[in-house]
Amino acid sequence: MGSTLHNTLNIEVYFDFICPWCLIGKRQLDQALALLRAERPELQVTLRWRGVQLLPQLPAGGEDFNAFYLQRLGGEQALRLRLRQAQVREAAAGVGVTLDFGRIPRMPNTADAHRLWQRAGELGTPEQCEALLESLFACHFQQGGDLGDCHTLLDLAAAAGFATDALVGGLEGDGSPFCGTAEGAASRGVPSFVLGGRVLSGAQPVERLLASLRQAVVTEGTAAQRRIAVPASRVPAPGKRALIEEGGRSLVLFNIDGRFHAIDDGCPHQGASLCGGKLEGEVIQCCAHGLRFNLNTGYLLGSTQLRVNRYPVERAGDQLHIVVAPEEDIPCTR
Repeated sequence: MGSTLHNTLNIEVYFDFICPWCLIGKRQLDQALALLRAERPELQVTLRWRGVQLLPQLPAGGEDFNAFYLQRLGGEQALRLRLRQAQVREAAAGVGVTLDFGRIPRMPNTADAHRLWQRAGELGTPEQCEALLESLFACHFQQGGDLGDCHTLLDLAAAAGFATDALVGGLEGDGSPFCGTAEGAASRGVPSFVLGGRVLSGAQPVERLLASLRQAVVTEGTAAQRRIAVPASRVPAPGKRALIEEGGRSLVLFNIDGRFHAIDDGCPHQGASLCGGKLEGEVIQCCAHGLRFNLNTGYLLGSTQLRVNRYPVERAGDQLHIVVAPEEDIPCTR
C-alpha cells in the first residue's frame, strides 16, 4: 500500500528564550512551513512551543550577562566568547535575524517567562501567541530587556493582546524552577522539533526541515488513527479523573487545575487499577500496594526504573483527544 497524504500536521518545538539557536530555528521553521504551505495550501498546521528552562540554577534576578559567560568559560576565554558570538550572529543573519549581544544586560532566570508563555498558550489565539513569542525573543536578543522581570513580561503580554490579570497569578518571582513537559529525546537539547513522532534536535537547515515536514504529513494519518476522542460528558472537572475505555485499552484521564494527563489504568507493578487511587496534586497512588506515580513523568516516586505509560492529551477548543502512540519522545500536552 502506498503512502497517504493527510491535511493535518502537528508540530511541537522545545525551546528556551535565552537560546539564540532557538530563535534561529524558529526562523528556519517559519521558512520551511511557508514553502510547505505553498505546496499544500489546504494543509492545517498546529504548532506548539514547549518551554525548557536551560538554567534553572540561576538566581531569581539572573546574573550579569558577560560575567556569566566569562565565569563559565574562564577569563582567558574572552576572545573565544567573542568569536562564538560572532559565529552565532552570522548564522542568525543568514535567516534574517539580528542579534545584539552587547545590549543584553543580564542572563535571566526564565522560569516565570516560561510560566507566562505556558498560560498564554492556553488562553490566547494563534496570532496572539505568535506575537508574544516574537516579542519575548526580541526583548532578550535585541532590546536589552530582562525576561526575569515580571513587569517586563506582563507588559509584553499586554502588547500582544493578552489580559494580564489572567497571567499574573502564574508568576512566582522567586526563581523556583519551571517544570516543563519535555522528556526523552526532546529533553536533551533545544531547539528540538517533534514531527510525525520523530525528534529533530538542533537548529536545522530549511531544506532538511522541509523534507522532514513533508514526511510528517505522510505519516500523520497513522498517528491520527490512534487518537481517542474524549466525549464531553467524560471530560473530568479540575481535581477529578475519568476512566476512558476504547479499542481494548483502559486509560485514566486526569484534570489537574486545567492540565490534562492520561496514563494506563494498570499499575506497572502488578496491574492493579490506578483509576481509584488516591490523588495528591500530580501524584496518583495505587490502591493495591501504595506505589505513587508522578503524572508529569510517569515514574514511581524516587525511582527511574518503574514507570506507568503516559499519553499526550491534545485540546482543540472544547474537544480533547488522547493520542495513543508508541513513540516515547512525544510528551503529554495541555
